[in-house]
Amino acid sequence: MKTETKINLYNNLFNSIIFGVAFTIIGGLITTGTVDWNSFPISALVGVLAGFVIGLIIPIGKIGAAAASKVSKPGTFLFSLVMNAVLLILMLLFMCPVLTIFMGSVLMGAPISAVLPNSYALFIPFFFIGLILLTILGGFVMKLSMKCAGMPAETNQEVA
Repeated sequence: MKTETKINLYNNLFNSIIFGVAFTIIGGLITTGTVDWNSFPISALVGVLAGFVIGLIIPIGKIGAAAASKVSKPGTFLFSLVMNAVLLILMLLFMCPVLTIFMGSVLMGAPISAVLPNSYALFIPFFFIGLILLTILGGFVMKLSMKCAGMPAETNQEVA
């Protein structure tokens, strides 16, 4: 397996874990004012798996980088911000309905027709919270991904 492929795989996995857990907690706090710790493990796992599969199927990192390169140069804060924003929009377009249907229909037993119209109710809070998380943790996650993929430490140092 190529090093770039390994890096993308690890990066996808680590970001899926962060967002699967964060969005499960935040979604519960926003919708009910509390976190349902009884269903948290399965809900977070579904979030992680959904994010990971979406990240494997859709090259959201490449799409985000291509969009950001039209606005700014790689390595700048603006480039990272635009890339992360595009990445989150694409990810949330798919994750919001998947998680809404799972939480509402599978865990709570509501008909899909009742929960589907509310699929994007948390899109805006998830977007802004996700953007903050990516801005703060993105460089660390990329460095960790590079290290796990076996990239030399001196190359790894160049990532902000």
